[in-house]
Amino acid sequence: MKLRLFSVGVILVFALAASACGGSKTGAASSPGAKVFATAGCAGCHTMKAANAKGQIGPNLDELKPDQSTVVRQVRTGGNGMPSFKERLSGNQISQVTSFVAEATHSSASTFPTFKPDNTTVAECQQSSKPFCYRQAFGNIAYKEGPQKALALLATDDRTMPGVHADCHQITHWVGHAGLLYYKNDAGTALSHGAMTCNSGYYHGVLQLALAGLPRDRVVKKSQHLCDAPAVNTDDFLLYQCVHGLGHGLMIYSGDDLPWSLKTCHKLLTDFDRISCTGGVFMQNLDTTMGVSKYISSKNPLYPCNIVAERDKVYCYLMVTSRILTLTGFNWQKTAAWCRKSEQGWVATCFQSMGRDASGSSRYIAKNTLGICAYAGKNEDECIYGASRDYANNYAGGKEAAVLCNESPKRYRGYCYEGIGTILGAINRFTPERKGACDKVTPRRYRGDCYRGAAIT
Repeated sequence: MKLRLFSVGVILVFALAASACGGSKTGAASSPGAKVFATAGCAGCHTMKAANAKGQIGPNLDELKPDQSTVVRQVRTGGNGMPSFKERLSGNQISQVTSFVAEATHSSASTFPTFKPDNTTVAECQQSSKPFCYRQAFGNIAYKEGPQKALALLATDDRTMPGVHADCHQITHWVGHAGLLYYKNDAGTALSHGAMTCNSGYYHGVLQLALAGLPRDRVVKKSQHLCDAPAVNTDDFLLYQCVHGLGHGLMIYSGDDLPWSLKTCHKLLTDFDRISCTGGVFMQNLDTTMGVSKYISSKNPLYPCNIVAERDKVYCYLMVTSRILTLTGFNWQKTAAWCRKSEQGWVATCFQSMGRDASGSSRYIAKNTLGICAYAGKNEDECIYGASRDYANNYAGGKEAAVLCNESPKRYRGYCYEGIGTILGAINRFTPERKGACDKVTPRRYRGDCYRGAAIT
Protein backbone atom coordinates (compact mmCIF):
# COMPACT_ATOMS: atom_id res chain seq x y z
CA MET A 1 0.00 0.00 0.00
CA LYS A 2 1.29 3.43 -0.89
CA LEU A 3 1.34 6.50 1.30
CA ARG A 4 -1.96 8.33 1.65
CA LEU A 5 -1.59 11.30 3.95
CA PHE A 6 -5.04 12.44 5.00
CA SER A 7 -8.46 11.10 5.86
CA VAL A 8 -10.40 14.22 4.79
CA GLY A 9 -11.54 13.80 1.23
CA VAL A 10 -11.78 10.80 -0.99
CA ILE A 11 -10.01 8.08 0.99
CA LEU A 12 -12.04 4.88 0.83
CA VAL A 13 -11.34 1.77 2.83
CA PHE A 14 -10.15 -0.96 0.56
CA ALA A 15 -6.77 -2.52 -0.11
CA LEU A 16 -4.98 -0.70 -2.91
CA ALA A 17 -2.53 -2.60 -5.01
CA ALA A 18 0.85 -0.92 -5.24
CA SER A 19 0.15 0.15 -8.79
CA ALA A 20 -2.94 2.09 -7.74
CA CYS A 21 -0.99 4.92 -6.14
CA GLY A 22 2.46 4.64 -7.65
CA GLY A 23 4.16 5.55 -10.83
CA SER A 24 3.56 9.29 -11.23
CA LYS A 25 6.59 11.44 -11.83
CA THR A 26 6.98 14.68 -9.99
CA GLY A 27 8.34 17.81 -11.55
CA ALA A 28 9.71 19.33 -8.36
CA ALA A 29 12.24 16.66 -7.49
CA SER A 30 15.04 19.00 -6.53
CA SER A 31 14.34 19.13 -2.79
CA PRO A 32 14.83 16.13 -0.47
CA GLY A 33 11.19 16.33 0.62
CA ALA A 34 9.98 16.25 -2.98
CA LYS A 35 12.05 13.13 -3.61
CA VAL A 36 10.50 11.36 -0.62
CA PHE A 37 7.06 12.45 -1.81
CA ALA A 38 7.76 10.84 -5.18
CA THR A 39 9.41 7.62 -4.01
CA ALA A 40 6.72 6.97 -1.36
CA GLY A 41 4.10 7.04 -4.11
CA CYS A 42 2.28 10.12 -2.83
CA ALA A 43 1.98 11.62 -6.30
CA GLY A 44 -0.12 8.73 -7.51
CA CYS A 45 -2.75 9.39 -4.84
CA HIS A 46 -2.73 13.14 -4.28
CA THR A 47 -2.96 16.33 -6.27
CA MET A 48 -0.26 18.85 -5.36
CA LYS A 49 0.92 21.48 -7.81
CA ALA A 50 4.47 21.81 -6.47
CA ALA A 51 5.08 18.11 -7.09
CA ASN A 52 3.25 18.05 -10.44
CA ALA A 53 1.08 15.43 -8.79
CA LYS A 54 -2.41 14.76 -10.11
CA GLY A 55 -3.57 11.76 -8.12
CA GLN A 56 -7.32 11.40 -7.55
CA ILE A 57 -7.49 8.65 -4.91
CA GLY A 58 -6.49 10.82 -1.96
CA PRO A 59 -7.52 14.42 -1.25
CA ASN A 60 -6.12 17.47 -2.99
CA LEU A 61 -3.33 18.71 -0.73
CA ASP A 62 -3.33 22.19 -2.28
CA GLU A 63 -6.93 22.52 -1.12
CA LEU A 64 -6.33 21.15 2.37
CA LYS A 65 -3.18 23.21 3.04
CA PRO A 66 -2.28 21.17 6.15
CA ASP A 67 0.24 22.43 8.67
CA GLN A 68 3.37 20.38 9.27
CA SER A 69 2.32 19.03 12.67
CA THR A 70 -0.81 17.54 11.13
CA VAL A 71 1.20 15.91 8.35
CA VAL A 72 3.77 14.54 10.80
CA ARG A 73 1.13 13.00 13.04
CA GLN A 74 -0.67 11.33 10.12
CA VAL A 75 2.52 9.94 8.56
CA ARG A 76 3.85 8.62 11.85
CA THR A 77 0.68 7.12 13.31
CA GLY A 78 -1.40 6.34 10.24
CA GLY A 79 -5.08 5.52 10.60
CA ASN A 80 -8.15 6.03 8.43
CA GLY A 81 -7.08 3.61 5.75
CA MET A 82 -3.36 4.27 5.77
CA PRO A 83 -0.53 2.47 7.57
CA SER A 84 1.99 4.06 9.86
CA PHE A 85 5.18 5.00 8.05
CA LYS A 86 7.39 5.49 11.08
CA GLU A 87 9.05 2.13 10.35
CA ARG A 88 9.27 2.68 6.58
CA LEU A 89 10.64 6.20 6.52
CA SER A 90 13.44 7.52 8.65
CA GLY A 91 12.86 10.42 11.01
CA ASN A 92 14.80 12.65 8.65
CA GLN A 93 12.69 11.55 5.66
CA ILE A 94 9.46 12.21 7.56
CA SER A 95 10.72 15.66 8.48
CA GLN A 96 11.66 16.35 4.87
CA VAL A 97 8.42 15.21 3.26
CA THR A 98 6.15 16.85 5.85
CA SER A 99 8.02 20.14 5.57
CA PHE A 100 7.77 19.95 1.79
CA VAL A 101 4.00 19.33 1.84
CA ALA A 102 3.26 22.05 4.41
CA GLU A 103 5.42 24.72 2.79
CA ALA A 104 4.47 23.94 -0.80
CA THR A 105 0.74 23.86 -0.21
CA HIS A 106 0.65 27.04 1.86
CA SER A 107 2.61 28.94 -0.79
CA SER A 108 0.51 27.64 -3.68
CA ALA A 109 -2.03 29.85 -5.36
CA SER A 110 -4.64 27.11 -5.32
CA THR A 111 -7.99 28.05 -3.84
CA PHE A 112 -10.02 25.84 -1.53
CA PRO A 113 -12.56 23.55 -3.14
CA THR A 114 -15.80 25.25 -4.05
CA PHE A 115 -18.81 24.47 -6.15
CA LYS A 116 -19.86 25.88 -9.52
CA PRO A 117 -23.50 25.10 -10.36
CA ASP A 118 -24.65 24.15 -13.84
CA ASN A 119 -27.68 22.43 -15.38
CA THR A 120 -26.62 18.80 -14.86
CA THR A 121 -29.44 16.61 -13.51
CA VAL A 122 -29.55 13.19 -11.88
CA ALA A 123 -31.65 11.90 -14.79
CA GLU A 124 -28.97 12.95 -17.28
CA CYS A 125 -26.26 11.16 -15.29
CA GLN A 126 -28.09 7.83 -15.66
CA GLN A 127 -27.44 8.05 -19.38
CA SER A 128 -24.04 9.74 -19.21
CA SER A 129 -20.44 8.67 -18.72
CA LYS A 130 -19.30 12.19 -17.85
CA PRO A 131 -16.77 12.13 -14.98
CA PHE A 132 -18.22 13.21 -11.62
CA CYS A 133 -21.68 13.63 -13.16
CA TYR A 134 -23.57 12.58 -10.04
CA ARG A 135 -21.39 14.78 -7.85
CA GLN A 136 -22.36 17.78 -9.94
CA ALA A 137 -26.03 16.80 -10.20
CA PHE A 138 -26.60 16.35 -6.46
CA GLY A 139 -24.51 19.43 -5.80
CA ASN A 140 -26.83 21.38 -8.09
CA ILE A 141 -29.82 20.25 -6.04
CA ALA A 142 -28.13 21.35 -2.81
CA TYR A 143 -27.11 24.69 -4.30
CA LYS A 144 -30.57 25.47 -5.69
CA GLU A 145 -32.96 23.76 -3.25
CA GLY A 146 -30.89 23.11 -0.14
CA PRO A 147 -28.74 20.23 1.10
CA GLN A 148 -31.54 18.47 2.98
CA LYS A 149 -33.36 17.69 -0.24
CA ALA A 150 -30.16 16.54 -1.93
CA LEU A 151 -29.26 14.26 0.99
CA ALA A 152 -32.76 12.78 1.18
CA LEU A 153 -32.69 11.97 -2.55
CA LEU A 154 -29.19 10.60 -2.26
CA ALA A 155 -30.18 8.27 0.56
CA THR A 156 -32.73 6.71 -1.80
CA ASP A 157 -30.68 6.73 -4.97
CA ASP A 158 -27.66 5.22 -3.20
CA ARG A 159 -29.59 1.96 -2.96
CA THR A 160 -30.83 1.93 -6.55
CA MET A 161 -28.08 3.40 -8.75
CA PRO A 162 -24.69 1.65 -8.98
CA GLY A 163 -23.00 4.86 -10.14
CA VAL A 164 -24.23 6.64 -7.04
CA HIS A 165 -23.43 3.81 -4.63
CA ALA A 166 -19.81 3.55 -5.75
CA ASP A 167 -19.14 7.27 -5.29
CA CYS A 168 -21.67 8.14 -2.59
CA HIS A 169 -19.26 9.50 -0.01
CA GLN A 170 -17.64 11.87 -2.47
CA ILE A 171 -21.02 12.96 -3.80
CA THR A 172 -21.96 14.07 -0.30
CA HIS A 173 -18.69 16.05 -0.14
CA TRP A 174 -19.91 18.05 -3.13
CA VAL A 175 -23.32 18.43 -1.49
CA GLY A 176 -21.45 19.84 1.52
CA HIS A 177 -19.57 22.32 -0.66
CA ALA A 178 -22.78 23.38 -2.40
CA GLY A 179 -24.71 23.43 0.86
CA LEU A 180 -22.22 25.84 2.36
CA LEU A 181 -22.85 28.18 -0.58
CA TYR A 182 -26.62 27.73 -0.20
CA TYR A 183 -26.25 29.01 3.37
CA LYS A 184 -23.99 31.85 2.23
CA ASN A 185 -20.81 30.36 3.72
CA ASP A 186 -22.35 30.11 7.18
CA ALA A 187 -20.79 26.83 8.27
CA GLY A 188 -22.82 26.62 11.46
CA THR A 189 -26.16 26.84 9.67
CA ALA A 190 -24.96 24.42 7.00
CA LEU A 191 -23.90 21.88 9.62
CA SER A 192 -27.22 22.09 11.41
CA HIS A 193 -29.04 21.08 8.22
CA GLY A 194 -26.91 18.03 7.48
CA ALA A 195 -27.19 14.27 7.84
CA MET A 196 -24.85 11.26 8.10
CA THR A 197 -25.82 10.06 4.61
CA CYS A 198 -23.02 8.03 3.04
CA ASN A 199 -20.78 8.07 6.10
CA SER A 200 -20.98 11.72 7.06
CA GLY A 201 -19.62 13.01 3.77
CA TYR A 202 -21.78 16.15 4.00
CA TYR A 203 -20.13 17.17 7.27
CA HIS A 204 -16.75 16.42 5.71
CA GLY A 205 -17.51 18.67 2.76
CA VAL A 206 -18.71 21.60 4.89
CA LEU A 207 -15.85 21.38 7.37
CA GLN A 208 -13.30 20.79 4.62
CA LEU A 209 -13.97 24.34 3.47
CA ALA A 210 -14.59 25.86 6.89
CA LEU A 211 -11.43 24.51 8.54
CA ALA A 212 -9.12 23.79 5.60
CA GLY A 213 -5.64 25.19 5.95
CA LEU A 214 -6.13 26.49 9.48
CA PRO A 215 -3.59 25.57 12.17
CA ARG A 216 -4.99 23.78 15.18
CA ASP A 217 -5.03 26.81 17.46
CA ARG A 218 -7.15 28.70 14.92
CA VAL A 219 -9.50 25.73 14.59
CA VAL A 220 -10.04 25.76 18.36
CA LYS A 221 -10.94 29.46 18.34
CA LYS A 222 -13.17 29.19 15.27
CA SER A 223 -14.98 26.20 16.77
CA GLN A 224 -16.08 28.29 19.75
CA HIS A 225 -18.25 30.50 17.54
CA LEU A 226 -19.05 28.23 14.59
CA CYS A 227 -22.63 27.66 15.77
CA ASP A 228 -23.41 31.22 16.90
CA ALA A 229 -25.60 32.04 13.88
CA PRO A 230 -29.12 33.23 14.81
CA ALA A 231 -30.62 30.72 12.36
CA VAL A 232 -28.99 27.89 14.32
CA ASN A 233 -30.11 29.17 17.70
CA THR A 234 -33.84 29.27 17.01
CA ASP A 235 -34.19 25.97 18.89
CA ASP A 236 -31.98 23.53 20.74
CA PHE A 237 -32.54 20.80 18.16
CA LEU A 238 -30.86 22.78 15.37
CA LEU A 239 -28.13 23.92 17.73
CA TYR A 240 -27.49 20.31 18.69
CA GLN A 241 -27.20 19.29 15.02
CA CYS A 242 -24.65 22.04 14.43
CA VAL A 243 -22.44 21.31 17.44
CA HIS A 244 -22.77 17.56 16.88
CA GLY A 245 -21.63 18.12 13.28
CA LEU A 246 -18.69 20.11 14.61
CA GLY A 247 -17.64 17.05 16.63
CA HIS A 248 -17.61 15.01 13.43
CA GLY A 249 -15.63 17.75 11.73
CA LEU A 250 -12.96 17.93 14.43
CA MET A 251 -12.29 14.21 14.08
CA ILE A 252 -12.18 14.49 10.31
CA TYR A 253 -9.88 17.52 10.40
CA SER A 254 -7.48 15.89 12.87
CA GLY A 255 -7.38 12.44 11.31
CA ASP A 256 -9.30 10.82 14.18
CA ASP A 257 -7.24 12.38 16.94
CA LEU A 258 -9.78 11.58 19.65
CA PRO A 259 -7.99 13.24 22.62
CA TRP A 260 -7.46 16.51 20.72
CA SER A 261 -11.03 16.50 19.40
CA LEU A 262 -12.49 16.00 22.87
CA LYS A 263 -10.18 18.66 24.29
CA THR A 264 -11.41 21.09 21.64
CA CYS A 265 -15.03 20.24 22.50
CA HIS A 266 -14.25 20.99 26.14
CA LYS A 267 -13.21 24.52 25.14
CA LEU A 268 -16.64 25.39 23.74
CA LEU A 269 -18.55 27.99 25.68
CA THR A 270 -21.56 26.15 27.19
CA ASP A 271 -22.18 22.77 28.79
CA PHE A 272 -24.76 22.01 26.11
CA ASP A 273 -22.23 22.69 23.35
CA ARG A 274 -19.46 20.76 25.05
CA ILE A 275 -21.53 17.62 25.62
CA SER A 276 -23.21 17.70 22.19
CA CYS A 277 -19.84 18.11 20.50
CA THR A 278 -18.46 14.99 22.19
CA GLY A 279 -21.39 13.04 20.76
CA GLY A 280 -20.22 13.85 17.24
CA VAL A 281 -16.66 12.94 18.16
CA PHE A 282 -17.60 9.49 19.45
CA MET A 283 -19.96 8.79 16.56
CA GLN A 284 -17.24 9.64 14.05
CA ASN A 285 -14.80 7.47 16.00
CA LEU A 286 -17.03 4.46 15.27
CA ASP A 287 -17.21 5.16 11.53
CA THR A 288 -14.91 2.47 10.15
CA THR A 289 -15.84 2.98 6.49
CA MET A 290 -12.98 5.47 6.08
CA GLY A 291 -10.51 3.43 8.09
CA VAL A 292 -10.33 2.06 11.61
CA SER A 293 -9.61 4.55 14.35
CA LYS A 294 -6.89 3.53 16.77
CA TYR A 295 -9.34 4.45 19.53
CA ILE A 296 -11.49 1.36 19.05
CA SER A 297 -10.52 -2.18 19.99
CA SER A 298 -11.20 -5.54 18.38
CA LYS A 299 -10.87 -7.24 21.77
CA ASN A 300 -12.79 -4.91 24.09
CA PRO A 301 -15.77 -3.22 22.37
CA LEU A 302 -16.33 -1.00 25.41
CA TYR A 303 -13.08 0.84 24.61
CA PRO A 304 -12.51 3.81 24.71
CA CYS A 305 -15.46 4.42 27.06
CA ASN A 306 -13.57 2.72 29.87
CA ILE A 307 -10.57 5.05 29.61
CA VAL A 308 -11.96 8.48 28.76
CA ALA A 309 -12.62 11.13 31.42
CA GLU A 310 -15.82 10.86 33.43
CA ARG A 311 -17.35 13.89 31.70
CA ASP A 312 -16.94 12.22 28.31
CA LYS A 313 -18.41 8.83 29.19
CA VAL A 314 -22.08 9.67 28.66
CA TYR A 315 -21.98 9.99 24.88
CA CYS A 316 -19.38 7.28 24.53
CA TYR A 317 -21.64 4.78 26.26
CA LEU A 318 -24.69 6.07 24.38
CA MET A 319 -22.94 5.00 21.16
CA VAL A 320 -21.09 1.92 22.36
CA THR A 321 -23.44 -0.84 21.22
CA SER A 322 -22.87 0.17 17.61
CA ARG A 323 -19.34 -1.13 18.12
CA ILE A 324 -20.37 -4.12 20.24
CA LEU A 325 -22.85 -5.28 17.60
CA THR A 326 -20.17 -5.20 14.93
CA LEU A 327 -17.98 -7.53 16.97
CA THR A 328 -20.81 -9.86 18.03
CA GLY A 329 -22.21 -10.22 14.53
CA PHE A 330 -25.38 -8.40 15.64
CA ASN A 331 -26.06 -10.99 18.31
CA TRP A 332 -28.30 -9.10 20.71
CA GLN A 333 -27.89 -11.58 23.56
CA LYS A 334 -24.10 -11.25 23.43
CA THR A 335 -24.44 -7.49 23.11
CA ALA A 336 -26.51 -7.39 26.29
CA ALA A 337 -23.84 -9.46 28.04
CA TRP A 338 -21.20 -6.89 27.07
CA CYS A 339 -23.38 -4.05 28.38
CA ARG A 340 -23.45 -5.77 31.75
CA LYS A 341 -19.65 -5.56 31.77
CA SER A 342 -19.75 -1.77 31.56
CA GLU A 343 -18.19 0.28 34.32
CA GLN A 344 -20.18 0.78 37.48
CA GLY A 345 -22.76 3.49 36.91
CA TRP A 346 -22.78 3.11 33.12
CA VAL A 347 -24.61 -0.18 32.58
CA ALA A 348 -27.97 1.57 32.15
CA THR A 349 -26.50 3.96 29.57
CA CYS A 350 -25.14 1.05 27.56
CA PHE A 351 -28.62 -0.49 27.44
CA GLN A 352 -30.03 2.86 26.30
CA SER A 353 -27.52 2.63 23.46
CA MET A 354 -28.85 -0.86 22.73
CA GLY A 355 -32.34 0.62 22.45
CA ARG A 356 -31.10 3.21 20.01
CA ASP A 357 -29.58 0.50 17.84
CA ALA A 358 -32.63 -1.73 18.24
CA SER A 359 -34.91 0.95 16.80
CA GLY A 360 -32.82 1.43 13.68
CA SER A 361 -32.15 -2.29 13.19
CA SER A 362 -35.88 -3.02 13.38
CA ARG A 363 -36.65 -0.21 10.93
CA TYR A 364 -38.76 1.50 13.58
CA ILE A 365 -41.33 -1.28 13.73
CA ALA A 366 -42.41 -1.16 17.37
CA LYS A 367 -43.10 -4.88 17.80
CA ASN A 368 -39.65 -5.80 16.48
CA THR A 369 -37.89 -3.13 18.54
CA LEU A 370 -39.52 -4.42 21.71
CA GLY A 371 -38.56 -7.97 20.79
CA ILE A 372 -34.91 -6.94 20.70
CA CYS A 373 -35.18 -5.04 23.99
CA ALA A 374 -36.43 -8.22 25.66
CA TYR A 375 -32.83 -9.48 25.43
CA ALA A 376 -31.88 -6.79 27.94
CA GLY A 377 -33.55 -8.74 30.75
CA LYS A 378 -33.74 -6.67 33.91
CA ASN A 379 -32.48 -3.66 31.91
CA GLU A 380 -35.33 -3.87 29.41
CA ASP A 381 -36.69 -0.55 30.65
CA GLU A 382 -33.45 1.25 29.75
CA CYS A 383 -33.48 -0.31 26.28
CA ILE A 384 -37.06 0.85 25.69
CA TYR A 385 -36.21 4.31 27.03
CA GLY A 386 -33.29 4.55 24.59
CA ALA A 387 -35.49 3.34 21.74
CA SER A 388 -38.22 5.89 22.47
CA ARG A 389 -35.67 8.68 22.36
CA ASP A 390 -34.36 7.43 19.03
CA TYR A 391 -37.85 7.12 17.53
CA ALA A 392 -38.65 10.70 18.58
CA ASN A 393 -35.32 11.98 17.33
CA ASN A 394 -35.56 10.13 14.01
CA TYR A 395 -39.03 11.50 13.26
CA ALA A 396 -38.44 14.87 14.98
CA GLY A 397 -41.62 14.35 17.00
CA GLY A 398 -43.45 11.96 19.31
CA LYS A 399 -46.15 10.34 17.16
CA GLU A 400 -44.22 7.23 16.12
CA ALA A 401 -42.49 6.97 19.49
CA ALA A 402 -45.88 6.96 21.23
CA VAL A 403 -46.80 3.83 19.28
CA LEU A 404 -43.72 2.14 20.73
CA CYS A 405 -44.63 3.22 24.27
CA ASN A 406 -48.23 2.09 23.94
CA GLU A 407 -47.11 -1.37 22.81
CA SER A 408 -44.44 -1.73 25.49
CA PRO A 409 -45.07 -3.61 28.77
CA LYS A 410 -47.31 -1.48 30.98
CA ARG A 411 -44.72 -1.22 33.76
CA TYR A 412 -42.29 0.55 31.39
CA ARG A 413 -44.65 2.97 29.66
CA GLY A 414 -44.08 5.91 31.98
CA TYR A 415 -40.31 5.72 31.49
CA CYS A 416 -40.84 5.31 27.75
CA TYR A 417 -42.87 8.54 27.61
CA GLU A 418 -40.22 10.27 29.68
CA GLY A 419 -37.77 9.36 26.92
CA ILE A 420 -40.05 10.97 24.34
CA GLY A 421 -40.19 14.06 26.53
CA THR A 422 -36.41 14.51 26.47
CA ILE A 423 -36.51 14.89 22.68
CA LEU A 424 -39.64 17.05 22.60
CA GLY A 425 -37.92 19.29 25.13
CA ALA A 426 -34.96 19.66 22.79
CA ILE A 427 -37.09 20.38 19.73
CA ASN A 428 -39.26 22.93 21.54
CA ARG A 429 -37.48 25.68 23.43
CA PHE A 430 -40.32 27.19 25.48
CA THR A 431 -42.49 25.60 28.15
CA PRO A 432 -45.90 26.10 26.44
CA GLU A 433 -44.59 24.48 23.25
CA ARG A 434 -43.08 21.58 25.19
CA LYS A 435 -46.29 21.02 27.11
CA GLY A 436 -48.35 21.13 23.93
CA ALA A 437 -46.06 18.63 22.22
CA CYS A 438 -46.33 16.21 25.14
CA ASP A 439 -50.10 16.60 25.39
CA LYS A 440 -50.48 15.87 21.67
CA VAL A 441 -48.96 12.38 21.82
CA THR A 442 -49.19 11.27 25.45
CA PRO A 443 -52.14 9.62 27.23
CA ARG A 444 -53.25 11.67 30.22
CA ARG A 445 -51.94 9.21 32.81
CA TYR A 446 -48.38 9.48 31.41
CA ARG A 447 -48.21 13.21 30.75
CA GLY A 448 -46.33 13.84 33.97
CA ASP A 449 -43.62 11.47 32.71
CA CYS A 450 -43.37 13.29 29.39
CA TYR A 451 -43.27 16.67 31.18
CA ARG A 452 -40.44 15.43 33.38
CA GLY A 453 -38.43 14.36 30.35
CA ALA A 454 -39.08 17.71 28.67
CA ALA A 455 -37.95 19.60 31.81
CA ILE A 456 -41.38 21.15 32.39
CA THR A 457 -41.69 22.18 36.02
